[in-house]
Amino acid sequence: MRVNLVRIFGGTALGSALGTCWLLGDGLVGPAASFFLIPLIAQQRRPRGRLLAALSYYATGSLPAVAAVIGYWGPNHAALGVAAWSGSALLLSIPWTLAYSWPGAWAALALTALPPLGVIGWLSPLNAAGVLFPGLNAVGLGLLLLAFTAMHRRANRPHIAILTLCALAAVLRNLIYIQSAPPTGWVGIRTHVSPSRGDRLKAIQSNQDAIDAALTQGKSARVLVFAEAILDDWLPGTRQQLAMAAPSDQVWILGAQVGSLDAVVAIARGYVNAEPVSASAGLLLGGDWIPWSRQTLTPAWWEPVFRVDGRRIWPALCIEQVQPWTWLEAMWQRPDMILAMSNGWWASGPGVLQPRLGEAGLAIERASTRAWGRLMGLPVVWAGNR
Repeated sequence: MRVNLVRIFGGTALGSALGTCWLLGDGLVGPAASFFLIPLIAQQRRPRGRLLAALSYYATGSLPAVAAVIGYWGPNHAALGVAAWSGSALLLSIPWTLAYSWPGAWAALALTALPPLGVIGWLSPLNAAGVLFPGLNAVGLGLLLLAFTAMHRRANRPHIAILTLCALAAVLRNLIYIQSAPPTGWVGIRTHVSPSRGDRLKAIQSNQDAIDAALTQGKSARVLVFAEAILDDWLPGTRQQLAMAAPSDQVWILGAQVGSLDAVVAIARGYVNAEPVSASAGLLLGGDWIPWSRQTLTPAWWEPVFRVDGRRIWPALCIEQVQPWTWLEAMWQRPDMILAMSNGWWASGPGVLQPRLGEAGLAIERASTRAWGRLMGLPVVWAGNR
């Protein structure tokens, strides 16, 4: 009994430490730490121990969920934020009780990464594939799963040999991997635009603020990339305002709300298409997407690539950057470039804790994007709004 309690408390403490790594910035520390969740859970012999280890990991790493709710709905919804944080952490932890063997671990990975639970599937150990096996795409995911299988306590020998081969492959890939830079002339635009919340005059001014930022930051660029949902709508007036502002030698790619879609639109000087070029597969549950409300954005569930300047482009829109299933869609389509389009207006707020957690949430998005971009070996153009 004493040994089991020590194992449970140790697993809980280590799980919390791994989750904390996601809060340390937008580098690869969090994705790298996620790799160790599998062996940590594998050491727990009882479902309760596996649940507590996973719960400590998700509860610590997903603390920014509280800031997201408060940012979207206001400080008076702090209790709802705590409920969303604790509820999502618990839901993501329950599948790991199955991980008493490597098939159970695979099942837990799938359940936490794919819809329906995958709509809140952040902090997945699948992120570690980009840290260990950059540029290998699906082969890198396969090697990661092979390593997870071999390190499980109930895996058959020769698991040490398999782990050694995976480790050698990881070292070799990281020694020879060189991160691709975006093509010359592609620029991500940084803006500071708050939602208009139905105020038409505010929306027009916000559009102009985005235009001014583009004309300042993208003077010599060929393609300008803006944040997700930088435009509140894509109505004829908005289309005309943007199309008349774009320089004749530039293409602008912008996030916009088109009907019930969180979409991506493209314009050039004097030319504009009313139809979006792509739409977000996943949305923030309880934020932009409220399934029980009639007035809500809805996920497209499949996000197609589109072409600009002869390149196949896949946009990662805000919350999509932490959802493994949307990245699997990107891998399937084999794009040439990733556009990381984030909108973090919700991250700012009163007090000391709210902005800190909000910034941590945005950092998790960036860290996950870095990991998956490395796995696919693709350049990333970053665009954000705060």
